[in-house]
Amino acid sequence: MDPSTVIFLLSLHLLASGGLLHLIARRGPPRSGLHAFAAGSALFGLSYGARLVFGLQGGSLSSVASDVVMVLSGLLFASGMRQFTGHDAWRWPLLAAITATFALIDLALAVALGPRARLATVNSALGALFLTMAIVTFGSLQRSERGLRVPMGVLGVLVGGQALLTAGRAVSLGLNGSPALYQGAFAQLFYAYTSLVALLLGPCLVWMVFVRLNLQLEGLATHDALTQLFNRLGLDEIRRRHFGIRGHEPLHLLLVDIDLFKTINDRHGHTVGDSVLRAVAAALLGSARAGDFVARFGGEEFLVGCVGGGDAAALALAERLRAAVHTLAVRPHSGGDETIRCTVSIGVSRLVEHAGRWDAALAEADRALYAAKELGRNCVAAAPSAPAAAHAVRPDERTSVKT
Repeated sequence: MDPSTVIFLLSLHLLASGGLLHLIARRGPPRSGLHAFAAGSALFGLSYGARLVFGLQGGSLSSVASDVVMVLSGLLFASGMRQFTGHDAWRWPLLAAITATFALIDLALAVALGPRARLATVNSALGALFLTMAIVTFGSLQRSERGLRVPMGVLGVLVGGQALLTAGRAVSLGLNGSPALYQGAFAQLFYAYTSLVALLLGPCLVWMVFVRLNLQLEGLATHDALTQLFNRLGLDEIRRRHFGIRGHEPLHLLLVDIDLFKTINDRHGHTVGDSVLRAVAAALLGSARAGDFVARFGGEEFLVGCVGGGDAAALALAERLRAAVHTLAVRPHSGGDETIRCTVSIGVSRLVEHAGRWDAALAEADRALYAAKELGRNCVAAAPSAPAAAHAVRPDERTSVKT
C-alpha cells in the first residue's frame, strides 16, 4: 500500500475516533479524560490530513505546523490518561507553554539543520509522550477497579508499543534522513502498527469509559448516597459472597444506633443531622478491622459485621466503635465554634456460622440494642448467651448531645 493511502486511512480512523469520543464526552462523566482524548485524536487526524494536503515531504513551515499539532495531540492524550486514572490533568497554560517551546525548537532545527533533525526531534518528542501515557496507564493498574484492568492493560500495551516504534523511528530518521520516512521494512512496520493503534484506540477508550460507568452504577446501587457505606442491597451482596466462600469464617452482627438522633435533627436541622450521620459512618468505618464490613441499615442505624475472632473480639470491636463515636465533635457550620457530640448504643448478636442464622442474629442484635438503650445509652450490650450480657459506661459519659 502506498504511503498516501496509509496516511489517508490513518487520518480517517483518528478523525472518526475523535468524533465518537466527543459525542460520548458531551454527556459523559466529568474528569473522565474523554474531552482530552477526543481533541487529541481529532488533532492527530488533522495533522495527518495536512501532510496529504501540503505533500508528504511538505515545506518547512507546513511541516513544523504539522509537527506542533502532533505534539499537542500527544500531550492531550497523556493529560487525558492522567485524568482518567485519578491524577490532575495538565492545565492549558502548561500545555501551551510546552507546545510553544517545542515549536520554537522544531523551527530552529528545521532552519539550521534541515529536515533530518526536525523529523528526529518530533518523533523523539512523540515517543516520550507515548511512553508517558503508557507509564501512567501501567502505574495505575494495581489501584484501578478490577474490571478496568483488562482494557487499561490493552491500551498500555498498544501505546507502549507505539512509544518504542516511534523512538526507533526517531533514531532511523536521524541516521538515514527523509528516505526512512516511508521506505524500507521499518517504515512499513511502523505504519502498519500505527494503523492498528489508530483502529483500536477509540474502541479501547470507549471500553474503558463504559466499564467505569458500569462500576459506578453498581456502586450507586449498593452504596448509601449520604454515607458511602453499603446499603441493604450491598449488604445482601456481602452476605451472599461471604457465605458462598468455602470454609468461610463465622461472624457477629453489631447493630449500632445513634442515641437521641431525633433531638439532633429537631434542634439543629436535617442538614446538620446529615453531617452527623456522615461523621459517625466515617468513625465506624475507620475503627473496623480489615475484613469487617459496615453498612447503613436504616435512618440512624448501622450494621457492622465482625468477621472471625469469636465473642471477645466482637465485644472489643463494639467498644472500640462506641469510643470512636463518643470522641467525635461535629461542627455544623464551617468556621463556627459550636460543636455537636453524639453517642451510640450497640447490640451484639451471637455467633453466625451460616447464612440461615442471619435473620435470627439480626433479631438478637436488635434485642441487645434495646437492652443497651435501657442501660442508659452510650454502651454495648450482647445477646444473652454471649460471655458478657451487657456493660455500661460511666454515668458522666452518657450525655448524647452536647453543644
